[in-house]
Amino acid sequence: MAEVISEMLYTEVMALDRRLQETAQSLDELVTFMRETNRELTEGRERTEALKRRLFGNRLEKLG
Repeated sequence: MAEVISEMLYTEVMALDRRLQETAQSLDELVTFMRETNRELTEGRERTEALKRRLFGNRLEKLG
C-alpha cells in the first residue's frame, strides 16, 4: 500500500514540476514581451515629444 501511495505522490510531484517549468517559461516570455512593449512605448513617446517640439516649438511650454 505504501508503495502505491509513494508512486502516486511521485507521479503528482512530477506533474507539478512540469507545470512549474511551463509556468516559469511563460513568465519569462511575458517579461520579455513586456520589456519590448515598454521599449516601443518609450520610443513612441520620444518621437511624439520630438514632433511636438518641432511643430510647436516652445509655444506648448508657454501654455503650461
